Amino acid sequence: MKFYRPLGKMFILLTVIFSLCFSKIAIADEKPVQIPNAGGKSLPVKPPDAKQQVKTLSSGKLERNTLGCVFPLSGQYADWGNKARDAILLATEAVDEKNNPLWKVIFEDSQGLPEDTKTAIAHLANAKNVMAIIAVTGGAEAMDAAREADKWKVPLILITPKEGVTSAGEYVFQNFLTPRQQIKALAKYALDDLNCAIFSALYPQDDYGKEMAKIFQEEVIRLGGKVEKAIPYDINQADFREEISKLTGVKVSAPQRKGTNQEENKDTISVDFEALFIPDSYTRAKLIASQLDFYNVKGFNLLGTSLWHSSNLLKNDAQYLEGAIFVDSFFAHSSYLETINFVEVYYKKYKREPENIEALAYDTAAIITGTLDNKEIKTRGQFAAALNKAENYNGATGNFYFDSNRVAQKTAFILRVENGQLEQVK
Repeated sequence: MKFYRPLGKMFILLTVIFSLCFSKIAIADEKPVQIPNAGGKSLPVKPPDAKQQVKTLSSGKLERNTLGCVFPLSGQYADWGNKARDAILLATEAVDEKNNPLWKVIFEDSQGLPEDTKTAIAHLANAKNVMAIIAVTGGAEAMDAAREADKWKVPLILITPKEGVTSAGEYVFQNFLTPRQQIKALAKYALDDLNCAIFSALYPQDDYGKEMAKIFQEEVIRLGGKVEKAIPYDINQADFREEISKLTGVKVSAPQRKGTNQEENKDTISVDFEALFIPDSYTRAKLIASQLDFYNVKGFNLLGTSLWHSSNLLKNDAQYLEGAIFVDSFFAHSSYLETINFVEVYYKKYKREPENIEALAYDTAAIITGTLDNKEIKTRGQFAAALNKAENYNGATGNFYFDSNRVAQKTAFILRVENGQLEQVK
């Protein structure tokens, strides 16, 4: 009974042949690897060109103490980008005991364009292997930037007013006083501190004006107040007689000025609201306020947004804004110790007073480097988790922390025009 040996050999031979045939079939049937392109469709992998390799392929291990910055250093918003750059350099100039820089910062110019922003983020995330990226963006490119960062799993802190950007993924953060945060602070102050309960609004018919007016109505109602009227106007408008007539319920005309205060007061038009909200630029706000004064419409508070905060606000016709209240994320003349310290070191280095973009950029870099002082943080994932747990950071823009959606919850600066000057009231 020795036939088992040739049978065994035949079995082994058949097994080898079958395996080789099966492998060829499997290889023949295998589909090309798919990657997503910009249009969202799948294409077979092909060797990337040299330029693409430089931009996206990793060149080594993670550079733990290197930050990337994507700013509009040229183009329409270059002023903002270069001011933010100055603030970042100031925030990261620390050195060790041997006078070696503790931090390295790599800047990329987005030109304020979506495609350039995405390319810069991919380059910093992969070719430069930065730990985290700070980006200054407008609304148009903010979501593109967020998606690109999430794609490469690199922590991105956006300095942008665009709401909802952090929904792109768990690596995306936002450090900005958002429109809703502004309005929440403004409405709360008006109800609690000014004792206003009835409001009206005059707003421009553009995206900003309509959105701010909508949020204002929602927040006032949520706090128990009432918005009596919300009247839109054209963005190129200069004469507001018709809107003021709708606002007051009286067809206004140029008042006849009398010789005494007593007689002049008789011409005053009273209103049925206690505060008027104008979510527009400081120039438009002054124009509207001057026309309200011209038609003798009195007896209410004026409320505005951060668009009012300008060095030119109190130049020419500032008397019409006397007592007006608005909010912003930063006030250079604040009594906050951290703000005072920041303004002092910034002015010493650059011989100019910082604005909100510099303060936001400085705080963003400072909270990143402060978080990375923990030497146990070695990966991007660990950094993102630690940043999301940071509590009560006190910076130039006040106290803030990141909520569960990774949006900074910030202290708003409540500002008032008092005797022709700006002062912080809260």
